[in-house]
Amino acid sequence: MIAIAYNRAEFSAEFGRLLERSKNPAGLLLIAGRELANQLRSHFRGKEASEPNKLSPRRQHFWLQVMRAVQSPQVQAPTSVSVSINHPAIAQKVYGGPIVAKRAGALTIPVSEKAYGRTAATFERETGLKLFLIKKTAAGDRGVLAAKIGQQIEVEYVLRKSVNQQPDADALPPQSDLEKAIVARGQAVVDREGIQ
Repeated sequence: MIAIAYNRAEFSAEFGRLLERSKNPAGLLLIAGRELANQLRSHFRGKEASEPNKLSPRRQHFWLQVMRAVQSPQVQAPTSVSVSINHPAIAQKVYGGPIVAKRAGALTIPVSEKAYGRTAATFERETGLKLFLIKKTAAGDRGVLAAKIGQQIEVEYVLRKSVNQQPDADALPPQSDLEKAIVARGQAVVDREGIQ
């Protein structure tokens, strides 16, 4: 889960003016939060549709899982609302950083289509192939796991102590797009209140 605050001075002032004009500020906050949640879900659905897996046509549907983890808005204070994304990997996608092997002593990085989306144990169980360690190196790699397929040896996983994942620059929609959508939705609500 991550917490990202949209409190840029211009946005805060503009949305603050809408809250002052609203007959129901708490309701306006909930509507703004729903708009934020909808924008996030739409963004994640778009990433799901437009970003195919690099290693395999078999999908893990990561972005669909993230989209489903977007929670309903919660009013936090008289002038703030929050929308949580309760997915364990979203912070890693947004901020990047190291991923370190904890229990097994090495990360198994898939390098073949058959290994994609499978742990080493699952790979052996589902493919019926036996993995074996080919080599060890001192340069951060712990070696590779390979399988014998016919007369060929195919590398399935690279073993590492850790990897440093780069942040995904468009894991979240641009802040300016979210702010525009929230303000437009808020303005529509305040305008409707004025008509009644």
